[in-house]
Amino acid sequence: MCLKLNSKLVGIIGGGQLGMMLAEAIKKLGGRVIGLDPNHHCSITHVCDEFICASYDDEEALRALCEKSDVVTYEFENIKGEHLKMLNEEYNIKQGIQSLIDSQDRLTEKNTARKFGLKTARFFKCDNEADLVDAINNLGYPALYKTRTEGYDGHGQVLIKSKEDLAKVRPYFNTNAKGIVEEFIKFDYEASVIMIGDNKKIVSLPVGHNIHKEGILDICEVPFDGVKDIEAAMKEASKGFMRKAGYKGILCIEYFIKDGEFYFNEMAPRPHNSGHYSIEALDYSQYDLFARYLLDMTYDEPKLLHKAIMKNILGRDLINVDYYLTQAPGFLHMYFKEEAREKRKMGHITFLDMDLKTFMEIEKGIE
Repeated sequence: MCLKLNSKLVGIIGGGQLGMMLAEAIKKLGGRVIGLDPNHHCSITHVCDEFICASYDDEEALRALCEKSDVVTYEFENIKGEHLKMLNEEYNIKQGIQSLIDSQDRLTEKNTARKFGLKTARFFKCDNEADLVDAINNLGYPALYKTRTEGYDGHGQVLIKSKEDLAKVRPYFNTNAKGIVEEFIKFDYEASVIMIGDNKKIVSLPVGHNIHKEGILDICEVPFDGVKDIEAAMKEASKGFMRKAGYKGILCIEYFIKDGEFYFNEMAPRPHNSGHYSIEALDYSQYDLFARYLLDMTYDEPKLLHKAIMKNILGRDLINVDYYLTQAPGFLHMYFKEEAREKRKMGHITFLDMDLKTFMEIEKGIE
């Protein structure tokens, strides 16, 4: 790929770690970054050239960001769609906003996945008691209730294992929350495909094996032997879905894998935690590729240089960082967050040329 530098100013709505690492990639290419976030001390402030502290629904501030920027993107998917619709008509949000809007509603998201060729678990709309009863009558136990909007890292979800668990869902109806109930798949693995591009060209990262704890990504393994026979099919189906849906920019699709079949779980139209390993393990990371896309530069299919294990560091894991790094050489990335809450993502470590079995042996030293 051409190494010519680019001096464009990129506006990033959202100032978390994803925005910070994207900003680092943009600046490596000669670009400049202006960030917007409601937190004065968010991660992106450590690397951006300019910063606007404002809420995501501050129309004046959003316009100020867009007016200054050559191109605008977002690293946070819960920005209200109505605000971005207005901006998308007037400014250069190169990836558009349709993938963002579709991803904000689980019912729309799953219907879109099915419409454009991806298999999902069975699911039913669940906005009230009658919907809940109908869903359970069709699906049986166990089943999974999820709010349609603003659910992340396990929030807004209820595993319904028996009739008694229905009581855990009913409080959502009191808040007028809309939801879905989906079939519970006892999957073999969770995996993700991260893609960058548009209808002209889409590239993808290797399929990563994701391991969650309490609904939060804990470990990502690449390459993943569990998809050796279906990786090409997963990538082809994912790229086909992105093209047919008309999505552009960056998209991560998370899948459940069961008996050699892959089922769409959810998607995110932004850089993804499961792609952090790519900073060291690929010739071009997800951030490098997306930065090149935003800056109208060339980009190619990335190459895997090392097998890798990425470990998410939550607030509760900070005490173990030194232990991990004494057990094996690793690349530590911290996110400069002031408050270390138990389940808050504070950083990550990537270990190269390590397999999952070796990492699990290291983990035993903590237990």
